[in-house]
Parts: sequence; structure tokens; C-alpha cells
Amino acid sequence: MKKQLILSGSQENPAAKFPEMFLLFFKIGAFTIGGGYAMIPLIQKELIEKKRWVDERHFLDNLAVAQSIPGPIVVNFSLLTGYRLRGLPGGLFSLLGTVLPSFLIILLLAIFLWQYQDRPMVQAAFQGIRPAVVALIASAAYRLGRNVFRQRRLLLLFIIFIAVLIGFSVHPIAVITAGAAAGLFLPLKAKTRTAEEHVEPERPEKE
Repeated sequence: MKKQLILSGSQENPAAKFPEMFLLFFKIGAFTIGGGYAMIPLIQKELIEKKRWVDERHFLDNLAVAQSIPGPIVVNFSLLTGYRLRGLPGGLFSLLGTVLPSFLIILLLAIFLWQYQDRPMVQAAFQGIRPAVVALIASAAYRLGRNVFRQRRLLLLFIIFIAVLIGFSVHPIAVITAGAAAGLFLPLKAKTRTAEEHVEPERPEKE
């Protein structure tokens, strides 16, 4: 039996068990180097393709909210997603699964591995990891942006926002706020123009 697709923001999903949510985010947190945006493609694959707990549009909505509030994006995202799937307990289980691997790994590094950080083999390994992290982020941007690039208005907004971010180092919250304002204005404008186009011409009165 196929798993039912549950949209974030809908009613709680009893099929999303607390241990399963914890293990899902724990696995992602434990095996993703780079954190933050590097985790997005793995979370996307698990939540959308495998578990089918959210769809792509609602995934992007959750991602935008997580980016808009203070704190690490993946922590915000896991808490928000878990809360929408199973309420406050679900949010706490997802949050714990996300942060626990990092805590344990940092603890191990502090105790055992920092004494080897200057060795050539360790430095070479981390240099090779960096492009892999960039590739993960790029693949997530491509997969999540496919639907955006199909609409001219959204594609134009994307080009403007990426130019502003790269050229002027604007804070992400300012860009998200501008995107929300544009999202409110553009559909209203399109709807108004469509309504005007469909106004039937007045018929002459019969004598």
C-alpha cells in the first residue's frame, strides 16, 4: 500500500511515528557534512520521495519560514516539519534527532581528533569534502527550483534576488520579505488584469 501524501499545514499524520521521525533526522544529521543547506537535498529526498509526508510546494514553504526566523535553518526546519506532522511532541523528536548527532560528533572531535587536524591527510580530506558540499547545495537548489523556473515572473524574481544577494550582500531576511511582498502583489495584479480582459462588451439595447 502506498503511503498517503500529507501536506505540511494539514491535520496531524498518525503514520509519522515519533521514533521514525527521530531516526530520520538523526540519520540526516549524522551523515551530512556541511550542515545547513547541505542537509536540504537529503531531507527533501526523505520527506518527499520516500516518506511522502509533504509535497514539494509545502516543503519550499517550510524552508522559507525556517530561513526567515533566527537560528540554524535545518534546526528550524526540523522543528517546524515535526510540529506540523505530529504537533509539539513531533517537533521535539525531530529537533532532537537533528541536533544530537552534531553534539556527539563535536564532543568526539574535542576529545580525540583535534590533535590530528594539522596532518596533511586530514587537511586533504577536508579540501575534498568542500566541493562535495557545494554540489549537494547546488543539486538541492536545482530540484527545488524546477517549478519556479517554469514561471516567467518567478524566474525574473529569482534573477533579481540572486543578483542582489551576490552584488550587494543583502541580508536573507530582506530578500525573503521582498519575495513575500512580490508574491502578494503579482497574483493580485494578474488576477485584476485577467478580470479586465474578460469583461464582456455592453450590448446595444434593442429598440
